[in-house]
Amino acid sequence: MKIRVERDTLLPMLASMVSVADRRPIQPILSHLLVKAEGESLSCVATDLEVQLYSHVAAQVEQAGACAIPARKLYDICRSLAEGSQIDISRDKERIALRCGSARFHLQSLPAEQFPESGADDSLFSGHCSGTALREALSVAATAMAQNDARFFLNGVLLEVAEQELRCIATDGHRLARMTLPFAHAEELPTYQGIMPRKAVLELSRLLGEEDVELRFGHNAIVLANDTLQFRCKLIDARYPDYRRVIPLGHPERAQLDRQSLKQALTQINVLSSDKNPACVLNFRTETLGLRSRNEEQEEAEVEIPVQYSGAGLEIAFNSHYLADSTQIFTDPEIAVQLKDNSSSVLFTPLEGDNPLYIVMPIRL
Repeated sequence: MKIRVERDTLLPMLASMVSVADRRPIQPILSHLLVKAEGESLSCVATDLEVQLYSHVAAQVEQAGACAIPARKLYDICRSLAEGSQIDISRDKERIALRCGSARFHLQSLPAEQFPESGADDSLFSGHCSGTALREALSVAATAMAQNDARFFLNGVLLEVAEQELRCIATDGHRLARMTLPFAHAEELPTYQGIMPRKAVLELSRLLGEEDVELRFGHNAIVLANDTLQFRCKLIDARYPDYRRVIPLGHPERAQLDRQSLKQALTQINVLSSDKNPACVLNFRTETLGLRSRNEEQEEAEVEIPVQYSGAGLEIAFNSHYLADSTQIFTDPEIAVQLKDNSSSVLFTPLEGDNPLYIVMPIRL
């Protein structure tokens, strides 16, 4: 293998690859990238056996070939080189040589045959959607995604395809987030559901750009592809709980408030809250919303912000961090809050419609 590639072209691809490669692998090969040189391109594959990322860049290929190169070392070397430089990569037996100007690097490589590329595509159907919309929907859902929960199916995002829509849903048992986006596909199929694991959600939220993407849904995996990359992840083998059962219906009270005012008030309240007791009490009144917190030292913080609310006075407590997340999910200047009583969940939505949707359970003081 002998190739020349632009450093500024190679570096962004390696940056996306290095977080997929496993830093503490169960197999040494999983900390490597599969590098292939053929035709007029250099391609790389990274995997941890659950997630796989493929991408390619243009290169001058003098001699085709393939091998596995340590991912982190290759990335760090490329990052250390001068902008606008060219990198010559060649392989001699089991060693890889990288040359750039006066810099020389020699790395050990592994045979390409040892690299565990994912199996055949088992796609049931495919469709297209906006990369920007998918990134936003995954980011919204990830807000409520569990982390290291014993109910492992909660450590991911449910992707649900129905009609011409793709819904991204996540819950950790205390809150739920859902966002819907258009998803154009031709197949007439019943509702499809698949649970994307946490690592895949976070990687895609970072990788997705503005261009449209193709999604291929299978029994055991989901594949996302555009002109420059292909991302494949295994699905969590479990049945997701019926999230519709926790979406409150017919809450009689509705409040309308300024999102930035709520965000600022929560920032002030959280100065005196603690990780052990992150409770924030909301006191809904006709024209004002009072926020109050208290820590273990009996120190208190109180803030009031304007609100449009016509119901009876209501005092209800929440985890303040969950409330703060609500101000990140929505982008409109104002948000709507639907309430029932101090023991029922609260529904956050835009003023019009319910996309995105955010539900938070209250806490007992």
